[in-house]
Amino acid sequence: MERLLAKYKDEDTKNLRKSGSEEEYTELQQLLEDITAYHLDMQDTVLEQKSKKASAERDRLRGIEMRQAAMESMKKRKKAVEDFEDDTDEAGNYEVEDDNDDDYIPLPPPGPEKKARVMQGRSSKKSAIEYLMWKQEQKASIKDRELDLKQQELEFQKAKYQEGKEEREHRQEMNRLEMEEKRTFLEILKNKSKEN
Repeated sequence: MERLLAKYKDEDTKNLRKSGSEEEYTELQQLLEDITAYHLDMQDTVLEQKSKKASAERDRLRGIEMRQAAMESMKKRKKAVEDFEDDTDEAGNYEVEDDNDDDYIPLPPPGPEKKARVMQGRSSKKSAIEYLMWKQEQKASIKDRELDLKQQELEFQKAKYQEGKEEREHRQEMNRLEMEEKRTFLEILKNKSKEN
């Protein structure tokens, strides 16, 4: 089939070159032309399907990555809450790491029915505060990196400007010397022409 189509295309191209216009088609030629068009359409369809499959696979992999990142974030938050709960004793006091020798800061004791709810509220507030502090530190770190990059870019631009300045000054000096040389040459020519 492929050989038949290739032969048809070659003959069609040769005939078109010879006459400069398309010749009349026989039924066989018309069928071969239709088959050729169908074959090209099928190739386009196959390529389109492959592209869609690749796109779907990329989307699926991105979705998996996003789910994994969300799960890791959730695990970190859960661990922070558990760490906080581990630092809290039965009396509702929690340990604070500081320079003092006091390990506990007492909180006012809640009523027995509210104790569990207050503990849960405290831990979620503490974890939220820790999360916000962590987020702020991340933003500050990113901002510092951006400022460093901007500083490096500014220094690079200054160095580039300085190089350009030196080159411009050199060109100006060369132009000045060239002009001076031309003036001197003209003066010499004037003097010789006056002598003659």
